[in-house]
Parts: sequence; structure tokens; C-alpha cells
Amino acid sequence: MQDADKQMLADHYLDLYQMAFAILQNEADVEDAVQEALVVTMTRQLWGDPYKYCVAVLRNICLGMKRRSIEVLLDEMPERTAPVPDINSKRLQRLRELMDALPKRINEILTLYYEKGYSKAEIARMKGVSESMVKKLFKKGHDTLREQLLEIEMNDKDIFKL
Repeated sequence: MQDADKQMLADHYLDLYQMAFAILQNEADVEDAVQEALVVTMTRQLWGDPYKYCVAVLRNICLGMKRRSIEVLLDEMPERTAPVPDINSKRLQRLRELMDALPKRINEILTLYYEKGYSKAEIARMKGVSESMVKKLFKKGHDTLREQLLEIEMNDKDIFKL
């Protein structure tokens, strides 16, 4: 990468920062994402516009960070009877609503797994189906919830502010 391209990226640092902040809404994550995008852009042999490439890399990094934060929320979902922390109450409430909207069979499997602590093999024995069927329904429900949460998060910034 030429020095002029490096200077151009340095000049657009604020633009990159603002774009990342619009997606992530967290200063620490934004700093990490922008730094990582700049490092990736500056270490690659580029044929086109380095700014456009850096913007694309930054967007992908930010969306990946968002996706991972949703997966953590799904994997660590507390029981319904547990008190919900204020900081995530809107987020968890929306997750519960989405989970309740799933087909009954998938909802039962996710509830038994996340809230009751049963393994997939135990759920299969309880429901009288194969373990592969439980895994298939679990994955379908988990993926559906992840997609719906990501879509909501991109559209409604107020629900997911921390």
C-alpha cells in the first residue's frame, strides 16, 4: 500500500469510526473494529480503491461482532423464573417473545434444553424421537432466533443499547 493511500485512510478515520458506531453502539468495540479493518486494509495488496475496501472490511467485522453478541445471548439465556437484569430486560423480553412464536415442537425442545437443563439425548428419550431429530429441530429453532434477533437489532437500535 502506498503512503498516499495510508494517509487517505487516516484522513477518513472519523468516517470509519462513525460508521462502525452506527452498527455496534459501543465505543470499545468500535475502536477494535476500526483498528482491525485498517490493519487488514494496510497489509493487503489492493487493486482498487483502498477506502471502499476498508469500508467493506469494517462492515463485515462489525456485523460479525454483532452476530457473536447475539449468539452469546442465546447460549446464556437465563431461566424464565430468574430475575432479569435491567440492562438486558428489553432484549431478553424480545427473545422470549420470539421463542414463544416458534412452532410448539421447537419451542418445547429449546425450553427443555435452555431452561430445564436437559441434554439433547434426554430430550429425545422424553419426546420419543431420535436424537438426530432433536438436534435438527434445535438447530432450526436456534438459527431462526439468531436471524430474527439480528434483523430486529439492525432495525431497532433502542432495544439493543447497552
